[in-house]
Amino acid sequence: MQAPLVRTFWLPRDGSAPTACEDAFAVRPGWPFAAAVADGATESAFSGAWARHLVRCFCRELPATPEALQHRLAHWRATWQPDVPATLPWYVAAKLEEGAHAALLGFVVQPDGTWQAVAVGDAVLLHLRGNRLLAAWPIDDPGQFHHRPTLIGSREDSTPPVEGTGGRWTPGDAFVLATDALGAWLLGDDPTLPLRLTTGELARHVTAARRRHALRNDDVAAVVVHCPR
Repeated sequence: MQAPLVRTFWLPRDGSAPTACEDAFAVRPGWPFAAAVADGATESAFSGAWARHLVRCFCRELPATPEALQHRLAHWRATWQPDVPATLPWYVAAKLEEGAHAALLGFVVQPDGTWQAVAVGDAVLLHLRGNRLLAAWPIDDPGQFHHRPTLIGSREDSTPPVEGTGGRWTPGDAFVLATDALGAWLLGDDPTLPLRLTTGELARHVTAARRRHALRNDDVAAVVVHCPR
């Protein structure tokens, strides 16, 4: 069976350089297929590097249940080594001591027609069939997003609450993994846009939505997954 087709999308906030983007994504092609997005918290130091570490670890190890993800977090923290300059301003050093923080959404598709997802925080998984949104998880209403989501910390001993879900896919189904600002906008506007637009067209739509204040000016990342027919 052909593996899912995938397209990725990533855009820093207006006015920021691409290197400053704190959202991340990763993909594991083939079977089982996996994808993940993470949203680094702006108020913590090196959160973009932590987000990239989380998505890579997820796609390498596939902990697709809450119990499995909780079990792997201690190891992921222990193996994270951010590229820290030899000298840092005192305020950055203080932030580094507090650790980096990020939301994470991981998704695994099996060739037997099943899928699983885990989440910490407010990244969103959209399940689409044709031109119809079947489900949004773990948030299904744009009004439910807020500025204090649960996050995974790089230096915390405690394990954050992990949510899990799963279901079945049928040939031709599509899934969109999106970080919070993009997910909230898609839920409030048109969840099928990532299926119908090229990457360049979607970038122009996002930029226009930011300028009319319909989409919060934040980094965005998305993975669009097309299940085989």
